Amino acid sequence: MTSAKKLSLPPGITVSRQDKTYVISHINMGEIGGVTLSETTHGDTQLQPYLTIDTADNKAVIAFIAQQMTDALIMDNALHSPQRSAVRPEHLPEGVQAIESQLFPCSQCNEIIARLIFVTEINTARELHEMANKFELEAFVSTYPIWLIGAPDSDDDNIAKHLTLQIAPAKGDVYYEHPDIMNIRLIKLDLEHCQGNDKPLQTHKDLH
Repeated sequence: MTSAKKLSLPPGITVSRQDKTYVISHINMGEIGGVTLSETTHGDTQLQPYLTIDTADNKAVIAFIAQQMTDALIMDNALHSPQRSAVRPEHLPEGVQAIESQLFPCSQCNEIIARLIFVTEINTARELHEMANKFELEAFVSTYPIWLIGAPDSDDDNIAKHLTLQIAPAKGDVYYEHPDIMNIRLIKLDLEHCQGNDKPLQTHKDLH
């Protein structure tokens, strides 16, 4: 994991490690947020940025530092495994919610190009937006697109479309989409990543 000494810090900002948390402080305001390290059931390290003083400037600082740490971590993960995924464990402590997610690295450079977060118990646009709010800071930090994948509209996998919401790099609208369409999009992202041909992604009409 990247140490605080190797981080590039804005003027007046310091980072100190307290157990599993990197606390980010401002010379005048004190602690403004930080990044907490946690471990998945498969032994992978996850980063969770947080804010204690919610301002636009502080959010940018947290994002800047968290991104440096995230870049180092996901590149290390990509080099050790071509695809990282977290699956739901069979037994969870009371009150703990397991969320399945999957990272997709570029087939040429191993840089992460997309992330899918599966919340298939969610079947309304309102609930999907509420879930998106929980990932707001992670989405702000992310340099690659992230989608939330909700419940299908059918039990038939051949025709079922899933509630879908893109939350990074910008939050979009909720729409229904078949997994095959998402797979085509991910393949296109992979093909274009090292060619510098990234184009704006299609927007969709919101569901109410």
